[in-house]
Amino acid sequence: MSSKIDSRAVISTSAVIGDNVEISPFAVIEAGVQLDDGCKVGPHAFLTGDTRIGKGTVIHTGAVIGDAPQDLNYKGARSQTEIGENCIIREYVTIHRGTEEGSCTRVGNNVMLMAFSHLGHNCQIGDNVVVANATLLGGRVEVARNAFISAGCMAHQFVRIGRLAMIGGGNAVGQDVPPFCILQDNCIQGINAVGLRRANFSDQVKEAIKEAVRIYFFEGLNRINALEKIRTEVPQLPEIAEFCQFVEGTKRGIMQARAGRK
Repeated sequence: MSSKIDSRAVISTSAVIGDNVEISPFAVIEAGVQLDDGCKVGPHAFLTGDTRIGKGTVIHTGAVIGDAPQDLNYKGARSQTEIGENCIIREYVTIHRGTEEGSCTRVGNNVMLMAFSHLGHNCQIGDNVVVANATLLGGRVEVARNAFISAGCMAHQFVRIGRLAMIGGGNAVGQDVPPFCILQDNCIQGINAVGLRRANFSDQVKEAIKEAVRIYFFEGLNRINALEKIRTEVPQLPEIAEFCQFVEGTKRGIMQARAGRK
């Protein structure tokens, strides 16, 4: 099926445009961009750099994808931006390419980036992630699959957010948030119960995660002792191993728990 491209769009002859693509008036698509089949690009969107957009992704008005990183160390190296399939990129989202030669900012499949959100250079976003309006992710932030970041949040560079974590609105995320946890008022509150239910986790798995989170965050133990107790007292399911390995892999530290909770 042929593509539908408005005559007022500005498209480089070196750009690669797939089948059944729709490009709206005044969109700008520069050399090096590849749009796979079924993509839609809204008016005034700007796609630049070595950028690939996966099948079926919809880009709304004014979004900027693949522009140079906001990094003083960037010296013009050839780097990439990769957007997966069936993503929704809403109005005025900005996604910057990697800093170092050959590095890449990646967004997985079925990701929704709401209006005015920002992904800094070298961010790595997993499948099925939602980033809500006006949330800003600094450079090299990693967000694992099925995480949900609410509106108006800020994540410091190098922060990691684990699988099925939930970040409440307006939070500043300065350290890592482990898988399956919910962060609100800049503190870990407990497990992401709604997310685990929607992901069809069994009662056994949910109870094990709840106990691991309770031990780690709310018993007053240091990291080494908490992990030792989790591995001794909690059923060693794959999700518990994932939680422990994430905590052990932190470089920025783990966000603190809400004070006074047991």
